[in-house]
Amino acid sequence: MINEERVKHMTSMAIFEKEFGPDYQPMLRYSKKEYIALHGWGGFIAGTIFFGLIYVAIVLYIAGNILDNITTMYILLMILAGLLAYALYIIVHVHNTRLRAAKQYRRGKRLIKELASKYSKLNLMYEDEAQQTRPLLARNSEDILED
Repeated sequence: MINEERVKHMTSMAIFEKEFGPDYQPMLRYSKKEYIALHGWGGFIAGTIFFGLIYVAIVLYIAGNILDNITTMYILLMILAGLLAYALYIIVHVHNTRLRAAKQYRRGKRLIKELASKYSKLNLMYEDEAQQTRPLLARNSEDILED
């Protein structure tokens, strides 16, 4: 005989896993420190590529418009300004990336706890059902042995 309450609970768990699975799966593989560091490095690499593309585009635009007046001092000033802007940008970008990763990790851990409570509730349903389907004499003998 099928327990309808258990089937409903299992269906809700399957929907939960399908909907939130990608959100909490990385939290099962990585510790918080590893997860945040991984996202920090990813943010560093992506931020460096993004800044490099924007910086090269700006330098090419400026060099194309002021090609006659380019001096060594002007080139050094552009490099220094680019390095300072890069340092400021990458610090802010990586910090924000790590904050977002920490927030995602906390959300994922909360989802894992929620899923664990659903599994424990399902386990209790199975135990109750097993207890109810045992023969009456088997239930009484276990109760006698426990006393």
